[in-house]
Amino acid sequence: MTGHPSGDRGVEWVQLWDGRRWPGRVRNGLPEFRFGQAPSGLSTRRQLRDRGLSRGGQEPFARLTWKREKRFAWLYVDAKATAKRTPSDKQLAAVNKALAARKVCAECGPVDHYVRTTDQLCGDCHTAGVAPTAGGTAGWRTVQAWQDGATDDDADETGDETTEHDEATAASDRAAAALARTEARLDTDGKTAHDAQRDEQLARWHTDDQAERLAAERADSNYQPAWDERGVA
Repeated sequence: MTGHPSGDRGVEWVQLWDGRRWPGRVRNGLPEFRFGQAPSGLSTRRQLRDRGLSRGGQEPFARLTWKREKRFAWLYVDAKATAKRTPSDKQLAAVNKALAARKVCAECGPVDHYVRTTDQLCGDCHTAGVAPTAGGTAGWRTVQAWQDGATDDDADETGDETTEHDEATAASDRAAAALARTEARLDTDGKTAHDAQRDEQLARWHTDDQAERLAAERADSNYQPAWDERGVA
């Protein structure tokens, strides 16, 4: 790569990986091109992913900048890219089981969002200051047992792809069925009461905030009641 003195940030001729020379500039030892001016044969990670490729462990060759250099993306050589690896059925089943475990609160059971990794509590339980029950709920213990069993199975795997696929599918089905049963056993009335109490508290906070805002506006010498009616453009 060739370039002007470090103080000159103008366009210069850059030596590419295949011997071509392309207008750009060199910064911190790497070529840099503006948006829409990069040479052919270079792609970002997203562009490689869209074509079913990965960077193959290679380091970035250049940098692409836009929005007055406030945004940038690394550029990789297409010729050094490799095909993306396709996950096996067993790997996908393991990921699904791990995600299912992340949606089981140690106190109230299955929830519709991911729980905290530190105490396995959902957001509502953590906000309420609930201490996790020793050993967790039945649904939480079931999911943890599946995960421990999956680790043991991985250590003793025999390499039989058909057997691994059947075991992974059966474990995934058991996990889904048990989570559904645990969710059905939840106390629906208690959960509804909790939601109603939370909604009432939020409405009360909103009313208090609105009263404080109106009081502050009335204290302002430039306050005009018509502003609240028209709104702010």
